[in-house]
Amino acid sequence: MGVDFHQHLWPSEVSELLRRRSAPPMLRGRTLVLPIGGPFELDPASYAPEARLAELDRSGVDAAVVSLPPTCEPTPDVIAAWHAVAPRLAESSAGRLIPLAYRSVRPGFAGAIVSAADLSDLDELAPLLDRLEAAGRLLFVHPGPAPIADRGWWAAGVAYVCQMQVAYAAWIAAGPVRWPRLRVVFALLGGGAPFQVERLVRRGVAAAAPFVPNLWFETSSYGERALELSLQTFGAGCLLFGSDAPIDRVSEARRVVASFGPTLENRLLTSNAAAALGGERRAWAA
Repeated sequence: MGVDFHQHLWPSEVSELLRRRSAPPMLRGRTLVLPIGGPFELDPASYAPEARLAELDRSGVDAAVVSLPPTCEPTPDVIAAWHAVAPRLAESSAGRLIPLAYRSVRPGFAGAIVSAADLSDLDELAPLLDRLEAAGRLLFVHPGPAPIADRGWWAAGVAYVCQMQVAYAAWIAAGPVRWPRLRVVFALLGGGAPFQVERLVRRGVAAAAPFVPNLWFETSSYGERALELSLQTFGAGCLLFGSDAPIDRVSEARRVVASFGPTLENRLLTSNAAAALGGERRAWAA
């Protein structure tokens, strides 16, 4: 069964709460106003569960791992609304929507999403990582807030990438030794982590450290050249299909992986996704 490992959605309870809020994060028409990230133009309807399922259908993908991302800078009330409704969405979609909890381990969630900055202090994050490993849940590392810049592409194109590279380096330096059974997924190819391995090793990282087990990179926002470099570095087994929908289109992300042929496309969408989810894709709705 094909899985898109990186999508975001807002159940109606979350979008309505964002509209009611009088301070960021808040939704005003088609503008999401964030405390750090500032105003961001979007189509709120594209974040609805129905819209996410419809795009999966159009793209021929069975399911999506969905989350409330750190880049939305959610406050405790928004997080609580997500946790209350997301497992019901998983059940009502027959397991097609696979939710991640926000920095916590909860029944009905496949794992937890954290900000890349959270990995800068693994001791502080250790209680969550301990619980995830013990429960057999996965850790999804996603960019966090970035200040608005004059160049509209700077936050997503530079700041997020830098965050992910730092998080990846922090993880391979100490994480796998402490949590050898924890499954970890880095969004957006770990900010291009596969491209940095040679330099890391030249500057002192142990040659085997980047090739730790139980670690995957999802492919959202990258194209053929980036995937080719990733495949040369890590092989096909460490890659997962991801789109970052609705920011990007599932069909465009799928076109990129399809350009490498059906065997690789199928592996990223199916067997690799099943391994990262622990082989229990439909169990999270229970």
